[in-house]
Amino acid sequence: MKDRISTLVERWFISEPALFQVICTHDVKENHSMPCPVRSGRKTIEYNPAFTDEMSDAALDQALRTEAVRILLKHPYQRKPDACSQQAIAVGSNLTIGDNYQFGNYNIERPKDYELPEGQAYEWYSRRIQELIPPSGGQPQPGDGNSDWRSDKLGKSAEQQTALSELWEEDELTLALIDGIIESTKDWGSLAGSFAEMLQASTRAKINWRNVLSGFRASILSSVRKLTRMRPNRRTGFDNMGSIRRFNTKLLVAVDVSGSISSQDLSYFYGVINSAFRYGFTQVDVIQFDCGVRVVQSLKKVMRDVAVVGRGGTSFQEPINYANDNNYDGLVMLTDGYAPEPWIPDNMRCKIVWVCNNRGSYEHSHGWMERSGRVCTMELS
Repeated sequence: MKDRISTLVERWFISEPALFQVICTHDVKENHSMPCPVRSGRKTIEYNPAFTDEMSDAALDQALRTEAVRILLKHPYQRKPDACSQQAIAVGSNLTIGDNYQFGNYNIERPKDYELPEGQAYEWYSRRIQELIPPSGGQPQPGDGNSDWRSDKLGKSAEQQTALSELWEEDELTLALIDGIIESTKDWGSLAGSFAEMLQASTRAKINWRNVLSGFRASILSSVRKLTRMRPNRRTGFDNMGSIRRFNTKLLVAVDVSGSISSQDLSYFYGVINSAFRYGFTQVDVIQFDCGVRVVQSLKKVMRDVAVVGRGGTSFQEPINYANDNNYDGLVMLTDGYAPEPWIPDNMRCKIVWVCNNRGSYEHSHGWMERSGRVCTMELS
């Protein structure tokens, strides 16, 4: 079987260079105990001969393509969508692949199989599937709110779907490796067009906090240095005092607290805010907003306990107007992006950075966000 897989993959060298490159970064191994034919994760492609021996070359080729596409989408290596089970992320991944890649007769799940709309992000599908999964992963019970045919379908296939994502875990090194393949690929084969554009966009989305702040560099860097013996001079070591620069600017961070933002998202949002103090900020102004500005705070130290007010609809116009009216130099918007594009006042001099809560939100909204500022996803390192 291993030789058979190698023969099939070698055919991709000319016709599918992107798929060939990414699958060559993974080891191929047997696993007789898993209840699914093929799966990926931890830099491994696993197959169960009990299933694959019965598959035609065409079917096996499509199964391997599925895992290669999944790896290029980075689903096995990125942070798991909030509050989603292994089954939910596996089905969410399948729906994303089935919605974007043409497999011919290969039977992969598609959004219409669960009466879900097309064109949504992986995280969105995973969360919707999680809502449909019967309690405790078992069969739905009458009157439990999930007793429709979709829940029944998920209950019956739970073991196989859960096994599909069993190897998935966050791995920054592998993510960087995949990004390198995406950035160097010129011939996308059957992935050409919008799918290739989506993959290329995914390598540009994640920017860490330090890089986000570099977009404000002209107005943020202070001309005042603070001498300190805790940091050695670069040339003479501890014999002379070193120095650190302090940011001296009016920075406003706007936190989306609308109903579509999860508690875990809010935790990450305030992690972004707290990390600002590690990079020299002595004060950060923070507002919470949904359809209006709810809470205004001026922080001078890390915030441990957070009280959230609001949880209604979303209007980006409110924090935009607040930043402009109060003459801020920079505005950082922490959001999922699901609201109408705001109008930017003609006299607004405040620089804007949109920080999306995940890559799916970035893919959904970065087009209009880039008209008013920089865009990235959350990354606290």
